[in-house]
Amino acid sequence: DDLLTQVETVLREIHKTVSGQFISSNLENRQFYLDLKKTDDFDALIEKRAESLDSSQLDRYYYEALKRVMECTDRTYVTGYKIWQHELEWLERKAARQGYLFFGAPNERSTAVPPRDFYLYFIQPFDPPHFKDEKKSDELFLRLTNSDDEFRTTLSNYAATLDLASTSSGQAKSTYESKATNFLRDLVKWLQKNMATAFEVTYQGRTRSLTEWAKGKSIRELSGIGSHERINFRDLVNTIAGICLGTHFQDQAPEYPIFSVLITGSNRDQAAQDALRAIAGQNRTKQAKAVLDALELLDGERLDPDKSKYAKHILSMLRKKGHGQVVNRSELIQDDKGLEYLDKDRYRLEPEWVIVVLAALVYSGDLVLAIPGKKFDAIGLSQLSGNSVDELTQFKHIERPKDWNLPVLKAMFELLGLTPGMAQLVTQGKDEPVQQLQKAISKLVEKLVLLQQNLQNGLLFWGRNLLAEDEAQRLRTRLDETKAFLESLQAYTSPGKLKNFRYDTQEVIAYRDGLNSLAEIESLQELVVDLSSTASFLSTAEAVLPPEDAWVAKMKTARDEVLTQLGNPDKRSAATFRQQTQRKLTDLKKTYVQAYLALHIKARLGVNEDKRKTKLMADDRLKVLQKLSTIELMPRQHLTDFQNRLAGLKSCFALTEQELNASPVCPNCNFKPGSEPLAAHAGSVLDGLDEELDKMVENWTQTLLTNLEDPTTKGNLNLLKSEPKKLVNGFIKKRALPDKLDQDFIHALGEALSGLQKVLVKIADLRAALLSGGSPVTPAEIKKRFEEYLDELTKGKEPGKVRIVLE
Repeated sequence: DDLLTQVETVLREIHKTVSGQFISSNLENRQFYLDLKKTDDFDALIEKRAESLDSSQLDRYYYEALKRVMECTDRTYVTGYKIWQHELEWLERKAARQGYLFFGAPNERSTAVPPRDFYLYFIQPFDPPHFKDEKKSDELFLRLTNSDDEFRTTLSNYAATLDLASTSSGQAKSTYESKATNFLRDLVKWLQKNMATAFEVTYQGRTRSLTEWAKGKSIRELSGIGSHERINFRDLVNTIAGICLGTHFQDQAPEYPIFSVLITGSNRDQAAQDALRAIAGQNRTKQAKAVLDALELLDGERLDPDKSKYAKHILSMLRKKGHGQVVNRSELIQDDKGLEYLDKDRYRLEPEWVIVVLAALVYSGDLVLAIPGKKFDAIGLSQLSGNSVDELTQFKHIERPKDWNLPVLKAMFELLGLTPGMAQLVTQGKDEPVQQLQKAISKLVEKLVLLQQNLQNGLLFWGRNLLAEDEAQRLRTRLDETKAFLESLQAYTSPGKLKNFRYDTQEVIAYRDGLNSLAEIESLQELVVDLSSTASFLSTAEAVLPPEDAWVAKMKTARDEVLTQLGNPDKRSAATFRQQTQRKLTDLKKTYVQAYLALHIKARLGVNEDKRKTKLMADDRLKVLQKLSTIELMPRQHLTDFQNRLAGLKSCFALTEQELNASPVCPNCNFKPGSEPLAAHAGSVLDGLDEELDKMVENWTQTLLTNLEDPTTKGNLNLLKSEPKKLVNGFIKKRALPDKLDQDFIHALGEALSGLQKVLVKIADLRAALLSGGSPVTPAEIKKRFEEYLDELTKGKEPGKVRIVLE
């Protein structure tokens, strides 16, 4: 298959090279064969036919090539005439103008074509018709005057080839058509290459080449092509035509808008739609800004139709109407030979731009636009921009809006805390008062939203809701209504919209109660915030002190008084209430600080006392007792209790009044009087422990002597070795502990007293035993219970060796 395809391709190329001579093919069996009788010389036939062509035929085929480079469609504007609708750029205004492109002279043009802004004529170069150039400002003639032999030969061959193709069939027809395509390609190439020098342009009797008409101007800049691009034939013709016809366009529409971006017939509708959306407050595209700026509807970035001559023209027509009368579309839009314009002799503004100007006047509140079934005022701008431009351009009429309601505007500004005189500025079209109005509205709506959220949880202070449920419900309802009213005002974002204000004076004034309620609750919230810090301090302080403390009772009384007054709108709104309440709570706080400081001094050891405690904990007496406690007989629990009480004495001498003002509890030792009952001053307790230590040493010494002198113990003493026995006897003789209490002495005492049996009696167990069987009880019965308890403890033990130790 690949070889067959390659062979067929080669054969077709040979067939093409010999112009179809000597080679034929059978399509049914795909065979190629030599046909020596087939001897047509197509090139010779074309050359021969070219010699017989007349000028009119050459002109006809010249137009075929011209149609290609001018990018004309096969369908003409009028059947039987080489005429097309054509669009040129009005270079000075960057706007499209509508006209015609015609291949021929003016006297050959169909009279059925409605007049437009311009006419471009390509005159026949070989058989030019006779006509009179009336030097009209809307007519421009282009003539091919500098062709060469190459062009004429190629054109003749192109014409001859198509002429022969029209009378041929089969392979000959295909050959001629193929050659015609090549000749046409060469013609187009020649026209593109020589366009600047081959053509002359005549405008109002003046004839110049294309380049001469563009002298002093940048063709690239005017046509919008880049530095690396080459301009094509059509764009060059359009640019030169735009240069020539610029004055005509200016005379035709002297006050037409000047656009900063190119507006054509194809993008005008979209540009107008973008501008309408921008007027309605949506995204302002580059194209929309260009339209608004060209129509003089912008003052900087601000939309302001007051300075637009187009807006002034429309308003002047509206003002001429009597009260209640309208300006119909037919009065604004004029028909000019099948096209519609606003003021065709001065502005010549298309209906799309008229709609943009009308929308700006709707925005400013200067008019109301009516289309079938709808009316648009400043409040309905978003709905207006949602309609298609085609629908809007078919509007019915425009009418005056409502007159300014100055009293209600003044009432609204005053209600929102603004100067009533701003209402007068609004009627003059000033934007600043409206901006301040919207700012005040937004601020109030934000406050209302936050307040409504807070009211859902109640207004809590000192553990109590300050607003009763029925009062809170009334407030919520009133605030909801006020918020809805303020949100409805957010639609009035321009002076024009305020011209259609829908409330009356009494309705506006009625919302003063809602704003007063807002201010009242805000004031109450601020008061609660101001008092909360002190109240929180006092609540914590209450939990710190013992319930029976006099300050606690005083604080509860003050709290009840403050809460009662806060719940009364009349009392809490009094001018002096905030100051008096704050003073009352502050005085209560000061009293607490002094009371706490006094208790703290009592419960904690000072600097000197802390030193004494440290010294006592390392006292030699304590060390003696610790060594003696290793003897089984000694009441070591007494020593443990003593040590715990001594260690339990806390030292704190860093607390300041400033620290206590910040927090009701000492940050250094966390002293809480309510959980640390005080019986005596910590210093006095320390003194008592010092004295108690002396007594404990004395008592323990006496206990040892008493038990060592007991007959039961004496037997054990005789069993001791000589050295331990000597130590113990020395102690008994001196009746005092040795200065150096070493381990040998302790061990000797332990051995001497090892025959004794220690029986612990816990106070709680003793009490339970004495109360067993009930109370009250007789002396005999209590004695009996005591004896029974001791008998139980000492059962199985030798009474003479038992020693009772209370713990």
